[in-house]
Amino acid sequence: MSINHVLFVCFLSALCGGNPGQSLNIYTIAEGDTGTINIHLARSGNMKFFCKDKCKADDILIKTDGISSLSGRYSIKYKNESSTRGILSVTITNATRSETGRYRCGLGTGSILESFSDFEVRVSDARWDGYSGVIHTYTEGENVTYPCAYTVYGKQKFLCKGECKKEEDILIETDQNRGQNGRYGIEYREGSLFGLYVTITQATTADTGWYKCGYGRALSPDSYRKQPIIIVDASTRPTPTQTVMSSSPPSNLHEVTAFTPPTTQPFISSSPPSSLHEATDQLTVPCHGYLWLLVVCVLSVGGSLLVITLLILYIWKKKRNSTLNISKFEFPVTYKELDQASTCEDLCRD
Repeated sequence: MSINHVLFVCFLSALCGGNPGQSLNIYTIAEGDTGTINIHLARSGNMKFFCKDKCKADDILIKTDGISSLSGRYSIKYKNESSTRGILSVTITNATRSETGRYRCGLGTGSILESFSDFEVRVSDARWDGYSGVIHTYTEGENVTYPCAYTVYGKQKFLCKGECKKEEDILIETDQNRGQNGRYGIEYREGSLFGLYVTITQATTADTGWYKCGYGRALSPDSYRKQPIIIVDASTRPTPTQTVMSSSPPSNLHEVTAFTPPTTQPFISSSPPSSLHEATDQLTVPCHGYLWLLVVCVLSVGGSLLVITLLILYIWKKKRNSTLNISKFEFPVTYKELDQASTCEDLCRD
């Protein structure tokens, strides 16, 4: 392998180092329902992608440079959220069991997918009465945070589990900006996108159920949001993908059907393509990664270059010494005195 190849491999390894510890978002939808998932992405080109799996040629469900697009039971719609971020809404209509699987949607230019999010959809035959759409699904042990959207602000705040028709259903009721009851909490974040947020720390499967949150008295019909929360066994958690999470929250809210933290996800396949055709079919995705790995690679290559340089100097010095030794050899030479009477013929005879 040439030095150029070594440099290229090390540089690519440094750029493509992701953060494999991040979890893959899961959304559950009942069979026959229609649901929308809103993904917050960094603005990166005008091309919008919606794919199943990893966006190889046969995986692409929708690819468009328009604001919206429809393909069968799938549709996407894009809207600018700010000068640096946008929301890509993905809708699945009349979901079937075949929709279960992993998906990717994102933004880019041409065939380059520059900003994207991976998620999993699970289609269930179980239906939540009174609820239609996707349900953000968590695994046990996770810390759950979701917004209490579509509510009108009031000083009194509450959180209930179940129908919230009796006192034992009330988990938290407070006139403060923050309330806590064991693993359950609510917090009003002034100036934030959603205002009131619900948290469940170290969630268990027993936490699955309906929750009500909002402003006013818990047992009165004041402004509230009611939604189901699903907690599944940790063994069903899909393998995480390489992600880099953005710390900046979305700036506004438009048709929130599932709360998805803003993400941008660099990706590079862990296995090389089996053929040139497969390599050209897969979308090109730029990598972002850790600088320290690049430094290690550069130092490693630098060490190799130093060894090669010393070897060349050694060979050159050895050859030079050989040349000098040859110049010291003594060759016998016979001299003959010539007097003035010597002629050319005498010299020739001698």
